[in-house]
Amino acid sequence: INPSAAKPRTISLIAKPGCPFCAKAKALLVERGMDYEEIVLGRDASLRSLRAISGKETVPQVFIDGECIGGSEDLEVYLAGAEREAA
Repeated sequence: INPSAAKPRTISLIAKPGCPFCAKAKALLVERGMDYEEIVLGRDASLRSLRAISGKETVPQVFIDGECIGGSEDLEVYLAGAEREAA
């Protein structure tokens, strides 16, 4: 066991089938090798649950380590900031 290894991040994405913004968010995570759990609106959760969890009614909603990042554009900004910090 490597004591200096970084702990994997816990990522959840609430998405809706056929949503292009959801596809963009998933692609951003996959490009960076970030494993995520997808919660499908209408199958795994309802709009009421989405509102209760995120306070929003739009998808996708991305959560990283319990923090609501927001939609695909918010995720893009978040990841760009993380890349700058790592550099």
